[in-house]
Amino acid sequence: MNLRADQRLFLSYLVLILGLVGALLLGIGRLLNRELLDLVEQDLVRELDLAAELYRDAGPTGADSVADRVAVLTGRRATIIAADGTVIGESRADGAALAEMDNHANRPEVRDALQTGRGRIIRRSPTVGERMLYVAGRTQGGEVVRLAFPLTLVDRPIAALQRGVLVVGVIAIVLAAIFSFAFSVAVTRPLRRMQGAARAMAAGDLSVRLNEQRRDEFGEVARALDALAAELQRRVADLEEQRARTRVLIDVMAEGVIELGPDGTVRSANPAAQQMFSLPERIPVTTPETVSRRPEFLGIVRRALAGERVPLTELTGEERALLATAQPLPDGGAVLVILDVSELRRLEGVRRDFVANASHELKTPLTAIRGYSETLQDPGLPPELVQRFAAVVHANAARLQRIVDDLLDLSRIESGGWVPRRVVVEIEPLAREAWRECIRATEGKVEFEVALEEGAARAHCDPAALRQIFINLFSNALRYTPEGGRVEVRTSRGGGEGESERGRWVSIAVADTGSGIPAAHLPRIFERFYRVDAARSREEGGTGLGLSIVKHLVEAHGGTIEAESTLGEGTTIRFTLPAED
Repeated sequence: MNLRADQRLFLSYLVLILGLVGALLLGIGRLLNRELLDLVEQDLVRELDLAAELYRDAGPTGADSVADRVAVLTGRRATIIAADGTVIGESRADGAALAEMDNHANRPEVRDALQTGRGRIIRRSPTVGERMLYVAGRTQGGEVVRLAFPLTLVDRPIAALQRGVLVVGVIAIVLAAIFSFAFSVAVTRPLRRMQGAARAMAAGDLSVRLNEQRRDEFGEVARALDALAAELQRRVADLEEQRARTRVLIDVMAEGVIELGPDGTVRSANPAAQQMFSLPERIPVTTPETVSRRPEFLGIVRRALAGERVPLTELTGEERALLATAQPLPDGGAVLVILDVSELRRLEGVRRDFVANASHELKTPLTAIRGYSETLQDPGLPPELVQRFAAVVHANAARLQRIVDDLLDLSRIESGGWVPRRVVVEIEPLAREAWRECIRATEGKVEFEVALEEGAARAHCDPAALRQIFINLFSNALRYTPEGGRVEVRTSRGGGEGESERGRWVSIAVADTGSGIPAAHLPRIFERFYRVDAARSREEGGTGLGLSIVKHLVEAHGGTIEAESTLGEGTTIRFTLPAED
Protein backbone atom coordinates (compact mmCIF):
# COMPACT_ATOMS: atom_id res chain seq x y z
CA MET A 1 0.00 0.00 0.00
CA ASN A 2 1.48 3.34 -1.09
CA LEU A 3 0.64 5.74 1.72
CA ARG A 4 1.72 9.33 2.13
CA ALA A 5 4.06 10.27 4.93
CA ASP A 6 1.29 11.90 7.00
CA GLN A 7 -0.92 8.79 6.62
CA ARG A 8 1.89 6.47 7.71
CA LEU A 9 2.68 8.72 10.66
CA PHE A 10 -1.01 8.85 11.65
CA LEU A 11 -1.40 5.05 11.49
CA SER A 12 1.80 4.57 13.48
CA TYR A 13 0.57 6.82 16.27
CA LEU A 14 -2.87 5.16 16.22
CA VAL A 15 -1.38 1.67 16.55
CA LEU A 16 0.87 2.90 19.33
CA ILE A 17 -2.06 4.40 21.24
CA LEU A 18 -4.15 1.23 20.82
CA GLY A 19 -1.25 -0.81 22.15
CA LEU A 20 -0.85 1.52 25.13
CA VAL A 21 -4.56 1.30 26.03
CA GLY A 22 -4.49 -2.51 25.74
CA ALA A 23 -1.36 -2.71 27.85
CA LEU A 24 -2.96 -0.40 30.40
CA LEU A 25 -6.04 -2.61 30.67
CA LEU A 26 -3.98 -5.77 31.17
CA GLY A 27 -1.53 -4.07 33.47
CA ILE A 28 -4.19 -2.57 35.73
CA GLY A 29 -5.96 -5.94 36.04
CA ARG A 30 -2.83 -7.84 36.91
CA LEU A 31 -1.44 -5.17 39.20
CA LEU A 32 -4.67 -4.75 41.18
CA ASN A 33 -5.21 -8.50 41.35
CA ARG A 34 -1.73 -9.01 42.78
CA GLU A 35 -2.01 -6.14 45.25
CA LEU A 36 -5.48 -7.16 46.47
CA LEU A 37 -4.45 -10.78 46.83
CA ASP A 38 -1.43 -9.71 48.87
CA LEU A 39 -3.64 -7.64 51.17
CA VAL A 40 -6.21 -10.44 51.55
CA GLU A 41 -3.48 -12.96 52.25
CA GLN A 42 -1.99 -10.73 54.91
CA ASP A 43 -5.42 -10.42 56.57
CA LEU A 44 -5.94 -14.18 56.37
CA VAL A 45 -2.57 -14.83 58.01
CA ARG A 46 -3.46 -12.55 60.92
CA GLU A 47 -6.90 -14.13 61.22
CA LEU A 48 -5.26 -17.56 61.01
CA ASP A 49 -3.18 -16.72 64.07
CA LEU A 50 -6.36 -15.66 65.87
CA ALA A 51 -8.07 -18.93 64.96
CA ALA A 52 -5.05 -20.93 66.17
CA GLU A 53 -5.19 -19.16 69.53
CA LEU A 54 -8.91 -19.87 69.88
CA TYR A 55 -8.42 -23.52 68.95
CA ARG A 56 -5.60 -23.94 71.48
CA ASP A 57 -7.93 -22.80 74.24
CA ALA A 58 -10.87 -24.98 73.10
CA GLY A 59 -9.00 -28.13 72.09
CA PRO A 60 -10.08 -30.79 69.52
CA THR A 61 -13.50 -31.29 71.19
CA GLY A 62 -14.47 -27.73 70.50
CA ALA A 63 -13.04 -27.57 66.97
CA ASP A 64 -16.39 -27.15 65.24
CA SER A 65 -17.50 -24.38 67.59
CA VAL A 66 -14.12 -22.66 67.11
CA ALA A 67 -14.61 -22.81 63.33
CA ASP A 68 -18.05 -21.23 63.69
CA ARG A 69 -16.73 -18.53 66.00
CA VAL A 70 -13.82 -17.69 63.66
CA ALA A 71 -16.27 -17.45 60.76
CA VAL A 72 -18.42 -15.04 62.77
CA LEU A 73 -15.41 -12.89 63.79
CA THR A 74 -13.67 -12.75 60.40
CA GLY A 75 -16.40 -13.46 57.89
CA ARG A 76 -14.23 -16.21 56.36
CA ARG A 77 -14.95 -19.84 55.83
CA ALA A 78 -12.97 -21.70 58.55
CA THR A 79 -11.99 -25.36 58.55
CA ILE A 80 -10.10 -27.30 61.23
CA ILE A 81 -8.44 -30.53 60.08
CA ALA A 82 -6.86 -33.25 62.19
CA ALA A 83 -3.34 -34.46 61.46
CA ASP A 84 -4.73 -37.49 59.56
CA GLY A 85 -6.83 -35.26 57.25
CA THR A 86 -10.17 -35.69 59.01
CA VAL A 87 -12.26 -32.52 59.11
CA ILE A 88 -13.06 -31.88 62.79
CA GLY A 89 -14.44 -28.38 62.40
CA GLU A 90 -16.20 -26.56 59.51
CA SER A 91 -17.99 -23.24 59.69
CA ARG A 92 -20.39 -24.18 56.89
CA ALA A 93 -21.30 -27.71 57.99
CA ASP A 94 -23.11 -29.13 61.01
CA GLY A 95 -22.18 -32.31 62.87
CA ALA A 96 -23.85 -34.74 60.41
CA ALA A 97 -22.43 -33.06 57.33
CA LEU A 98 -19.07 -32.83 59.01
CA ALA A 99 -18.82 -36.59 59.28
CA GLU A 100 -19.52 -36.96 55.55
CA MET A 101 -16.82 -34.54 54.37
CA ASP A 102 -13.86 -35.91 52.39
CA ASN A 103 -10.47 -36.46 53.96
CA HIS A 104 -8.39 -33.30 53.42
CA ALA A 105 -4.95 -34.84 53.92
CA ASN A 106 -4.16 -34.59 50.18
CA ARG A 107 -5.32 -31.02 49.77
CA PRO A 108 -2.18 -29.04 48.75
CA GLU A 109 -2.56 -26.31 51.34
CA VAL A 110 -3.18 -28.86 54.12
CA ARG A 111 -0.24 -30.98 53.06
CA ASP A 112 2.06 -27.92 52.97
CA ALA A 113 0.84 -26.78 56.39
CA LEU A 114 1.48 -30.20 57.90
CA GLN A 115 4.98 -30.30 56.40
CA THR A 116 6.16 -26.70 56.72
CA GLY A 117 3.70 -25.11 59.14
CA ARG A 118 2.11 -22.85 56.50
CA GLY A 119 0.23 -23.52 53.28
CA ARG A 120 -1.26 -21.32 50.56
CA ILE A 121 -3.02 -22.02 47.26
CA ILE A 122 -5.61 -20.64 44.87
CA ARG A 123 -7.94 -23.28 43.43
CA ARG A 124 -11.59 -24.02 42.79
CA SER A 125 -13.40 -25.43 45.82
CA PRO A 126 -15.23 -28.72 45.09
CA THR A 127 -17.56 -27.93 47.97
CA VAL A 128 -18.79 -24.44 46.96
CA GLY A 129 -17.75 -24.44 43.30
CA GLU A 130 -15.85 -21.12 43.43
CA ARG A 131 -12.21 -20.07 43.04
CA MET A 132 -10.91 -19.65 46.54
CA LEU A 133 -7.73 -18.44 48.21
CA TYR A 134 -6.82 -20.98 50.93
CA VAL A 135 -4.37 -20.15 53.72
CA ALA A 136 -3.63 -22.92 56.25
CA GLY A 137 -1.50 -23.06 59.39
CA ARG A 138 -0.47 -25.86 61.72
CA THR A 139 -1.36 -25.55 65.41
CA GLN A 140 0.81 -26.62 68.31
CA GLY A 141 -1.20 -29.84 68.62
CA GLY A 142 -0.52 -30.79 64.99
CA GLU A 143 -3.98 -29.92 63.63
CA VAL A 144 -4.43 -27.57 60.67
CA VAL A 145 -6.57 -24.46 60.73
CA ARG A 146 -7.58 -23.28 57.24
CA LEU A 147 -9.29 -20.08 56.17
CA ALA A 148 -10.83 -19.58 52.71
CA PHE A 149 -11.55 -16.37 50.80
CA PRO A 150 -13.73 -16.34 47.65
CA LEU A 151 -11.85 -14.58 44.78
CA THR A 152 -15.07 -13.28 43.29
CA LEU A 153 -14.80 -10.51 45.87
CA VAL A 154 -11.52 -9.45 44.16
CA ASP A 155 -12.51 -10.13 40.55
CA ARG A 156 -15.71 -8.06 40.59
CA PRO A 157 -14.11 -4.65 41.49
CA ILE A 158 -11.22 -5.31 39.11
CA ALA A 159 -13.63 -6.06 36.26
CA ALA A 160 -15.60 -2.92 37.06
CA LEU A 161 -12.40 -0.85 37.05
CA GLN A 162 -11.28 -2.36 33.74
CA ARG A 163 -14.63 -1.52 32.17
CA GLY A 164 -14.21 2.07 33.32
CA VAL A 165 -10.66 2.19 31.94
CA LEU A 166 -11.90 0.73 28.66
CA VAL A 167 -14.53 3.44 28.31
CA VAL A 168 -11.98 6.13 29.08
CA GLY A 169 -9.52 4.42 26.73
CA VAL A 170 -12.00 4.45 23.85
CA ILE A 171 -12.58 8.17 24.38
CA ALA A 172 -8.81 8.72 24.60
CA ILE A 173 -8.26 6.74 21.39
CA VAL A 174 -10.79 8.87 19.51
CA LEU A 175 -9.24 12.09 20.80
CA ALA A 176 -5.72 10.81 20.19
CA ALA A 177 -6.64 9.75 16.65
CA ILE A 178 -7.82 13.27 15.90
CA PHE A 179 -4.73 14.76 17.51
CA SER A 180 -2.29 12.35 15.82
CA PHE A 181 -3.83 12.99 12.41
CA ALA A 182 -3.49 16.74 12.88
CA PHE A 183 0.02 16.29 14.26
CA SER A 184 1.15 14.05 11.38
CA VAL A 185 -0.16 16.53 8.83
CA ALA A 186 1.52 19.42 10.66
CA VAL A 187 4.85 17.59 10.89
CA THR A 188 5.03 16.44 7.28
CA ARG A 189 3.76 19.66 5.71
CA PRO A 190 7.03 21.59 6.22
CA LEU A 191 9.01 18.59 4.99
CA ARG A 192 7.02 18.51 1.77
CA ARG A 193 7.47 22.25 1.39
CA MET A 194 11.21 21.99 2.03
CA GLN A 195 11.47 19.17 -0.49
CA GLY A 196 9.71 21.27 -3.11
CA ALA A 197 11.92 24.27 -2.31
CA ALA A 198 15.10 22.19 -2.53
CA ARG A 199 14.01 20.76 -5.88
CA ALA A 200 13.20 24.22 -7.17
CA MET A 201 16.59 25.52 -6.04
CA ALA A 202 18.34 22.55 -7.63
CA ALA A 203 16.47 23.37 -10.85
CA GLY A 204 17.70 26.98 -10.69
CA ASP A 205 14.61 28.75 -9.31
CA LEU A 206 16.03 30.86 -6.49
CA SER A 207 12.88 32.95 -6.01
CA VAL A 208 11.11 30.23 -3.98
CA ARG A 209 10.58 31.03 -0.28
CA LEU A 210 9.19 28.89 2.56
CA ASN A 211 8.46 31.69 5.11
CA GLU A 212 8.28 29.09 7.91
CA GLN A 213 7.52 30.48 11.40
CA ARG A 214 8.15 27.30 13.40
CA ARG A 215 10.78 27.44 16.15
CA ASP A 216 11.92 23.82 15.98
CA GLU A 217 14.56 22.11 13.81
CA PHE A 218 12.26 22.13 10.78
CA GLY A 219 11.79 25.85 11.16
CA GLU A 220 15.55 26.41 11.41
CA VAL A 221 16.18 24.35 8.28
CA ALA A 222 13.40 26.17 6.42
CA ARG A 223 14.78 29.56 7.43
CA ALA A 224 18.27 28.43 6.41
CA LEU A 225 16.91 27.43 3.00
CA ASP A 226 15.16 30.80 2.69
CA ALA A 227 18.35 32.61 3.65
CA LEU A 228 20.32 30.46 1.24
CA ALA A 229 17.91 31.13 -1.62
CA ALA A 230 17.90 34.87 -0.91
CA GLU A 231 21.66 35.02 -0.61
CA LEU A 232 22.19 32.92 -3.71
CA GLN A 233 19.73 35.03 -5.65
CA ARG A 234 21.38 38.25 -4.55
CA ARG A 235 24.90 37.06 -5.15
CA VAL A 236 24.13 35.40 -8.45
CA ALA A 237 22.54 38.70 -9.49
CA ASP A 238 25.74 40.47 -8.40
CA LEU A 239 27.81 38.01 -10.40
CA GLU A 240 25.56 38.45 -13.43
CA GLU A 241 25.79 42.22 -13.12
CA GLN A 242 29.57 42.09 -12.87
CA ARG A 243 29.78 39.74 -15.82
CA ALA A 244 27.50 42.02 -17.85
CA ARG A 245 29.66 45.00 -16.91
CA THR A 246 32.74 43.11 -18.00
CA ARG A 247 31.10 42.26 -21.31
CA VAL A 248 30.20 45.91 -21.85
CA LEU A 249 33.75 46.95 -21.11
CA ILE A 250 35.01 44.37 -23.59
CA ASP A 251 32.52 45.58 -26.20
CA VAL A 252 33.42 49.26 -25.84
CA MET A 253 37.18 48.88 -25.46
CA ALA A 254 39.39 50.81 -27.84
CA GLU A 255 39.35 49.04 -31.19
CA GLY A 256 41.96 49.32 -33.84
CA VAL A 257 40.79 51.64 -36.61
CA ILE A 258 42.50 51.90 -40.02
CA GLU A 259 41.46 54.32 -42.75
CA LEU A 260 42.04 53.37 -46.38
CA GLY A 261 42.04 55.80 -49.30
CA PRO A 262 40.21 55.20 -52.58
CA ASP A 263 43.47 53.92 -54.05
CA GLY A 264 43.85 51.38 -51.22
CA THR A 265 46.66 53.14 -49.41
CA VAL A 266 46.70 53.33 -45.61
CA ARG A 267 45.96 56.89 -44.54
CA SER A 268 45.80 56.58 -40.75
CA ALA A 269 45.62 54.16 -37.82
CA ASN A 270 44.71 54.82 -34.22
CA PRO A 271 47.02 53.87 -31.32
CA ALA A 272 45.18 50.58 -30.78
CA ALA A 273 45.75 49.57 -34.40
CA GLN A 274 49.35 50.72 -34.19
CA GLN A 275 49.87 48.47 -31.20
CA MET A 276 48.12 45.52 -32.85
CA PHE A 277 50.18 45.65 -36.04
CA SER A 278 53.37 47.30 -34.67
CA LEU A 279 52.92 50.37 -36.84
CA PRO A 280 54.80 53.63 -36.26
CA GLU A 281 52.98 56.57 -34.77
CA ARG A 282 53.26 58.52 -38.02
CA ILE A 283 52.30 56.17 -40.77
CA PRO A 284 53.82 56.96 -44.15
CA VAL A 285 51.81 56.34 -47.30
CA THR A 286 51.87 52.59 -47.51
CA THR A 287 49.94 49.64 -48.84
CA PRO A 288 47.72 47.24 -46.84
CA GLU A 289 50.32 44.51 -47.33
CA THR A 290 52.70 46.38 -45.04
CA VAL A 291 50.07 46.26 -42.26
CA SER A 292 49.32 42.54 -42.45
CA ARG A 293 49.77 39.80 -45.01
CA ARG A 294 46.96 37.65 -43.61
CA PRO A 295 44.79 36.53 -46.55
CA GLU A 296 41.62 37.23 -44.59
CA PHE A 297 42.77 40.81 -43.90
CA LEU A 298 43.63 41.51 -47.54
CA GLY A 299 40.32 39.94 -48.62
CA ILE A 300 38.39 42.29 -46.29
CA VAL A 301 40.28 45.27 -47.77
CA ARG A 302 39.41 44.28 -51.34
CA ARG A 303 35.74 43.73 -50.53
CA ALA A 304 35.44 47.04 -48.66
CA LEU A 305 37.13 49.00 -51.44
CA ALA A 306 34.70 47.38 -53.84
CA GLY A 307 31.84 48.95 -51.84
CA GLU A 308 30.82 45.88 -49.81
CA ARG A 309 30.02 46.11 -46.10
CA VAL A 310 32.08 43.33 -44.56
CA PRO A 311 30.79 41.68 -41.35
CA LEU A 312 33.11 40.60 -38.54
CA THR A 313 35.66 38.19 -39.87
CA GLU A 314 38.32 36.38 -37.88
CA LEU A 315 41.91 36.90 -38.85
CA THR A 316 44.04 33.80 -38.35
CA GLY A 317 47.68 32.94 -38.79
CA GLU A 318 49.29 34.81 -35.88
CA GLU A 319 49.37 34.49 -32.10
CA ARG A 320 46.75 37.18 -31.61
CA ALA A 321 43.10 36.46 -32.30
CA LEU A 322 41.67 39.37 -34.25
CA LEU A 323 38.25 40.18 -35.59
CA ALA A 324 37.86 42.68 -38.38
CA THR A 325 34.94 44.45 -40.00
CA ALA A 326 34.90 47.04 -42.76
CA GLN A 327 32.56 49.80 -43.87
CA PRO A 328 32.95 51.46 -47.29
CA LEU A 329 33.06 55.26 -47.26
CA PRO A 330 30.66 57.27 -49.39
CA ASP A 331 33.47 59.08 -51.23
CA GLY A 332 35.54 55.99 -51.80
CA GLY A 333 37.92 54.20 -49.56
CA ALA A 334 36.94 52.31 -46.41
CA VAL A 335 37.29 52.14 -42.65
CA LEU A 336 38.49 48.93 -41.02
CA VAL A 337 37.73 48.22 -37.38
CA ILE A 338 39.88 45.49 -35.81
CA LEU A 339 39.14 43.96 -32.45
CA ASP A 340 41.87 42.20 -30.49
CA VAL A 341 39.91 39.35 -28.92
CA SER A 342 42.90 37.37 -27.70
CA GLU A 343 42.18 38.26 -24.10
CA LEU A 344 38.47 37.77 -24.65
CA ARG A 345 39.03 34.24 -25.97
CA ARG A 346 41.20 33.46 -22.99
CA LEU A 347 38.58 34.83 -20.61
CA GLU A 348 35.89 32.75 -22.29
CA GLY A 349 37.90 29.61 -21.58
CA VAL A 350 38.38 30.69 -17.98
CA ARG A 351 34.69 31.46 -17.69
CA ARG A 352 33.72 28.02 -19.00
CA ASP A 353 36.04 26.33 -16.53
CA PHE A 354 34.79 28.53 -13.71
CA VAL A 355 31.13 27.90 -14.48
CA ALA A 356 31.74 24.14 -14.73
CA ASN A 357 33.62 24.02 -11.42
CA ALA A 358 31.21 26.34 -9.61
CA SER A 359 28.21 24.37 -10.87
CA HIS A 360 29.75 21.14 -9.61
CA GLU A 361 30.55 22.62 -6.20
CA LEU A 362 27.03 24.03 -5.81
CA LYS A 363 25.30 20.88 -7.05
CA THR A 364 26.97 18.58 -4.50
CA PRO A 365 25.49 20.17 -1.31
CA LEU A 366 22.17 20.83 -3.04
CA THR A 367 21.93 17.13 -3.87
CA ALA A 368 22.69 16.27 -0.23
CA ILE A 369 20.01 18.71 0.97
CA ARG A 370 17.46 17.16 -1.34
CA GLY A 371 18.39 13.57 -0.42
CA TYR A 372 18.31 14.10 3.34
CA SER A 373 15.10 16.15 3.10
CA GLU A 374 13.41 13.22 1.34
CA THR A 375 14.74 10.82 3.97
CA LEU A 376 13.33 13.00 6.75
CA GLN A 377 9.83 12.29 5.43
CA ASP A 378 10.06 8.72 6.67
CA PRO A 379 7.67 8.59 9.70
CA GLY A 380 9.50 5.66 11.22
CA LEU A 381 12.80 7.52 11.37
CA PRO A 382 14.15 7.61 14.96
CA PRO A 383 14.30 11.08 16.55
CA GLU A 384 18.07 10.94 16.80
CA LEU A 385 18.34 10.31 13.05
CA VAL A 386 15.87 13.12 12.38
CA GLN A 387 18.08 15.52 14.30
CA ARG A 388 21.23 14.21 12.64
CA PHE A 389 19.76 14.43 9.12
CA ALA A 390 18.39 17.90 9.81
CA ALA A 391 21.88 18.88 10.96
CA VAL A 392 23.33 17.50 7.70
CA VAL A 393 20.85 19.55 5.67
CA HIS A 394 21.73 22.64 7.70
CA ALA A 395 25.49 21.97 7.29
CA ASN A 396 25.17 21.64 3.50
CA ALA A 397 23.11 24.83 3.33
CA ALA A 398 25.83 26.60 5.34
CA ARG A 399 28.45 25.15 2.98
CA LEU A 400 26.58 26.55 -0.02
CA GLN A 401 26.55 29.96 1.62
CA ARG A 402 30.29 29.72 2.34
CA ILE A 403 30.97 28.88 -1.32
CA VAL A 404 28.94 31.86 -2.50
CA ASP A 405 30.62 34.13 0.09
CA ASP A 406 34.06 33.02 -1.09
CA LEU A 407 33.06 33.43 -4.75
CA LEU A 408 31.87 36.97 -4.17
CA ASP A 409 34.95 37.84 -2.10
CA LEU A 410 37.21 36.44 -4.81
CA SER A 411 35.29 38.24 -7.53
CA ARG A 412 35.47 41.52 -5.61
CA ILE A 413 39.21 41.17 -5.04
CA GLU A 414 39.96 40.20 -8.63
CA SER A 415 37.82 42.99 -10.06
CA GLY A 416 39.58 45.60 -7.93
CA GLY A 417 36.45 46.35 -5.92
CA TRP A 418 38.39 45.80 -2.71
CA VAL A 419 41.34 48.01 -1.71
CA PRO A 420 43.41 47.17 1.39
CA ARG A 421 43.27 49.70 4.22
CA ARG A 422 46.79 49.55 5.51
CA VAL A 423 47.75 50.19 9.11
CA VAL A 424 50.54 48.89 11.31
CA VAL A 425 49.42 45.46 12.57
CA GLU A 426 50.85 43.35 15.41
CA ILE A 427 51.24 39.90 13.83
CA GLU A 428 51.22 37.66 16.94
CA PRO A 429 47.92 38.82 18.56
CA LEU A 430 46.16 38.67 15.20
CA ALA A 431 47.52 35.18 14.52
CA ARG A 432 46.45 33.89 17.92
CA GLU A 433 42.98 35.41 17.53
CA ALA A 434 42.57 33.68 14.15
CA TRP A 435 43.84 30.42 15.64
CA ARG A 436 41.31 30.54 18.49
CA GLU A 437 38.53 30.91 15.96
CA CYS A 438 39.81 27.95 13.92
CA ILE A 439 40.31 25.49 16.82
CA ARG A 440 36.83 25.73 18.37
CA ALA A 441 36.04 22.23 17.06
CA THR A 442 39.51 20.67 17.61
CA GLU A 443 39.61 21.08 21.41
CA GLY A 444 43.30 21.94 21.36
CA LYS A 445 44.45 18.63 19.86
CA VAL A 446 46.98 20.44 17.63
CA GLU A 447 49.77 22.56 19.13
CA PHE A 448 50.22 26.16 18.01
CA GLU A 449 53.39 28.23 18.19
CA VAL A 450 54.39 31.72 17.09
CA ALA A 451 58.06 32.51 16.51
CA LEU A 452 58.76 36.14 15.57
CA GLU A 453 62.14 37.35 14.42
CA GLU A 454 63.33 40.61 15.91
CA GLY A 455 62.19 43.47 13.73
CA ALA A 456 59.56 41.31 12.01
CA ALA A 457 56.71 41.49 14.55
CA ARG A 458 54.64 44.06 12.64
CA ALA A 459 53.37 44.49 9.11
CA HIS A 460 51.87 47.40 7.24
CA CYS A 461 48.71 45.84 5.88
CA ASP A 462 44.94 45.54 6.14
CA PRO A 463 44.24 43.78 9.49
CA ALA A 464 41.01 42.18 8.22
CA ALA A 465 42.85 40.81 5.19
CA LEU A 466 45.70 39.40 7.31
CA ARG A 467 43.17 37.83 9.67
CA GLN A 468 41.41 36.21 6.70
CA ILE A 469 44.75 34.94 5.40
CA PHE A 470 45.56 33.34 8.76
CA ILE A 471 42.08 31.79 9.10
CA ASN A 472 42.26 30.21 5.64
CA LEU A 473 45.80 28.89 6.14
CA PHE A 474 45.07 27.58 9.66
CA SER A 475 41.88 25.87 8.44
CA ASN A 476 43.83 24.07 5.71
CA ALA A 477 46.58 23.12 8.14
CA LEU A 478 44.11 21.72 10.70
CA ARG A 479 42.33 19.75 7.99
CA TYR A 480 45.47 17.76 7.18
CA THR A 481 47.32 17.79 10.52
CA PRO A 482 46.62 14.76 12.76
CA GLU A 483 46.02 14.91 16.51
CA GLY A 484 49.23 15.73 18.35
CA GLY A 485 50.63 17.68 15.40
CA ARG A 486 51.84 21.28 15.38
CA VAL A 487 51.09 24.46 13.45
CA GLU A 488 53.69 27.23 13.65
CA VAL A 489 53.80 30.85 12.49
CA ARG A 490 57.29 32.18 11.80
CA THR A 491 58.31 35.63 10.65
CA SER A 492 61.51 37.08 9.30
CA ARG A 493 62.61 40.29 7.65
CA GLY A 494 63.06 39.90 3.92
CA GLY A 495 61.38 38.79 0.75
CA GLY A 496 62.48 41.30 -1.89
CA GLU A 497 65.47 41.29 -4.20
CA GLY A 498 68.48 43.23 -3.01
CA GLU A 499 69.46 44.24 0.48
CA SER A 500 67.47 47.47 0.52
CA GLU A 501 64.39 45.79 -0.98
CA ARG A 502 64.42 42.92 1.56
CA GLY A 503 64.20 45.40 4.42
CA ARG A 504 60.84 46.62 3.15
CA TRP A 505 59.08 43.29 3.54
CA VAL A 506 58.06 40.89 6.29
CA SER A 507 58.12 37.20 5.38
CA ILE A 508 55.43 35.17 7.22
CA ALA A 509 55.44 31.37 7.11
CA VAL A 510 52.64 29.09 8.30
CA ALA A 511 54.04 25.57 8.74
CA ASP A 512 52.29 22.39 9.81
CA THR A 513 53.30 18.79 10.48
CA GLY A 514 50.44 17.32 8.47
CA SER A 515 50.31 14.83 5.63
CA GLY A 516 51.97 17.14 3.14
CA ILE A 517 51.20 17.81 -0.53
CA PRO A 518 52.56 15.76 -3.44
CA ALA A 519 55.02 17.75 -5.53
CA ALA A 520 52.84 17.38 -8.63
CA HIS A 521 50.05 19.37 -6.97
CA LEU A 522 52.09 22.28 -5.56
CA PRO A 523 52.01 24.48 -8.71
CA ARG A 524 48.18 24.40 -8.78
CA ILE A 525 47.12 24.66 -5.12
CA PHE A 526 46.36 28.39 -5.46
CA GLU A 527 43.91 27.85 -8.32
CA ARG A 528 40.18 28.25 -7.70
CA PHE A 529 38.42 24.99 -6.73
CA TYR A 530 41.63 22.99 -7.03
CA ARG A 531 41.81 20.24 -4.38
CA VAL A 532 44.65 17.90 -3.53
CA ASP A 533 42.23 15.54 -1.75
CA ALA A 534 38.81 16.39 -3.18
CA ALA A 535 36.84 13.77 -1.23
CA ARG A 536 38.28 14.76 2.14
CA SER A 537 37.99 18.50 1.49
CA ARG A 538 34.32 18.25 0.57
CA GLU A 539 33.56 15.97 3.52
CA GLU A 540 35.09 18.50 5.93
CA GLY A 541 33.35 21.46 4.39
CA GLY A 542 36.16 23.05 2.33
CA THR A 543 35.13 25.28 -0.60
CA GLY A 544 38.32 24.96 -2.67
CA LEU A 545 38.66 28.79 -2.75
CA GLY A 546 40.61 29.47 0.45
CA LEU A 547 44.14 29.45 -0.97
CA SER A 548 43.03 31.35 -4.07
CA ILE A 549 41.64 34.10 -1.81
CA VAL A 550 44.87 34.10 0.22
CA LYS A 551 46.92 34.53 -2.96
CA HIS A 552 44.83 37.46 -4.17
CA LEU A 553 44.88 39.17 -0.75
CA VAL A 554 48.68 38.89 -0.60
CA GLU A 555 49.10 40.15 -4.15
CA ALA A 556 46.74 43.06 -3.40
CA HIS A 557 49.38 44.22 -0.87
CA GLY A 558 52.11 43.81 -3.47
CA GLY A 559 53.49 40.65 -1.82
CA THR A 560 54.26 37.17 -3.09
CA ILE A 561 53.22 33.71 -1.92
CA GLU A 562 54.71 30.25 -2.35
CA ALA A 563 54.29 26.75 -0.97
CA GLU A 564 56.79 24.13 0.13
CA SER A 565 55.85 20.63 1.19
CA THR A 566 57.32 17.24 1.95
CA LEU A 567 54.93 14.33 1.67
CA GLY A 568 54.30 12.85 5.12
CA GLU A 569 56.18 15.61 6.95
CA GLY A 570 54.18 18.78 6.48
CA THR A 571 53.56 21.90 4.43
CA THR A 572 54.81 25.49 4.68
CA ILE A 573 52.99 28.41 3.07
CA ARG A 574 55.24 31.49 2.95
CA PHE A 575 54.06 34.97 1.94
CA THR A 576 55.34 38.50 2.17
CA LEU A 577 53.67 41.72 3.29
CA PRO A 578 54.98 45.29 3.50
CA ALA A 579 57.02 45.89 6.64
CA GLU A 580 56.41 48.62 9.19
CA ASP A 581 57.61 51.98 7.87
